[in-house]
Amino acid sequence: MNLYVVRHGQVPSNVEGIVSGWNDEKLTEKGIEQATKINHVLQSIKFDVVYSSPVDRAKQTAEIVAPQHDIILDPRLAEREPGAMLGKSRKNIDKNAWNSLDMDRTPEGAETLAAGLKRVKSFLDEIYSKYVEKTVLVVTHNFISKCIWILENNIQNKELIDSFFHDNGEVKFYRERKIDFEER
Repeated sequence: MNLYVVRHGQVPSNVEGIVSGWNDEKLTEKGIEQATKINHVLQSIKFDVVYSSPVDRAKQTAEIVAPQHDIILDPRLAEREPGAMLGKSRKNIDKNAWNSLDMDRTPEGAETLAAGLKRVKSFLDEIYSKYVEKTVLVVTHNFISKCIWILENNIQNKELIDSFFHDNGEVKFYRERKIDFEER
């Protein structure tokens, strides 16, 4: 399977550097331009299926990137639950708790990396079994993209995990499942 992962285009909370969660933000003008650029970059690729987070900014991006496709909304691709961090500056995040592999919730009630990996693993297991030798497009968020990257590459180094970033309007590509994941 060929897997293309797109992070949604820019929204106001990205510009402001705040945690946004599942809000109804629409793409900024730059976000629309980013999605349009991805559409042009990927136009020669025939996608067999397109999945998106049900969060508005991802749905809007998917509609611009793949307007000729039916888009399957999957809650496993949604942004992380931010808990009490909603609306707060990303600078105030305790990265050790935020990226914890040892707990399901941070002290602020936010979903941890461990919890995100569980739901993303479920999604990946499903699409890899359904779409053998197919090409899949996923439009989602930085957090989910990080989970996909970790699982696809079996990343276990904490410094690498902490350094991962998927920019707005960026495409990442994965070809064929490399490992059979065990429960994390």
